[in-house]
Amino acid sequence: MALTPIDIQNKEFRKGVRGYNTEEVNKFLESVSKEFEGVYAENFELRDKVQRLEAELKQYRQLESTLQQTMVLAQQTADDVKQAARHEAELLVKEAEQEKAKRMNEAQKKLDQVNEEIEGLQKRREMIRTQLKSFLLAQLDLAEAFEKDRVS
Repeated sequence: MALTPIDIQNKEFRKGVRGYNTEEVNKFLESVSKEFEGVYAENFELRDKVQRLEAELKQYRQLESTLQQTMVLAQQTADDVKQAARHEAELLVKEAEQEKAKRMNEAQKKLDQVNEEIEGLQKRREMIRTQLKSFLLAQLDLAEAFEKDRVS
């Protein structure tokens, strides 16, 4: 059972034949009661303060837990974003390499076509040159024959 200041003030003692001086006991009880009242009020305030502080501590612990979960989630998200970026970069590199190979093949085909065309043009030039030479030689022979006929 908790003792209160009122309990101290209202406490009555039995009187004996050679008992204590009632006035001294009453003064002492009054002094103890006032002192106990201050301690009792302080204890009540401290309990209230402890409850408030425990509530705040609980909130801070919940906040800490939430922050830790948020940090873990943020780290996981960052890791996921990094992984996705790496994957996308790898895909881009592969696509670029495929595009490069495709363009190189196309360029090689065009080069082969141009070389074939050049070769064809060189053969045609040689054929035209040969035909022109034959034609000019024939014309020269004809002119010489005509000259011989005219001189004779």
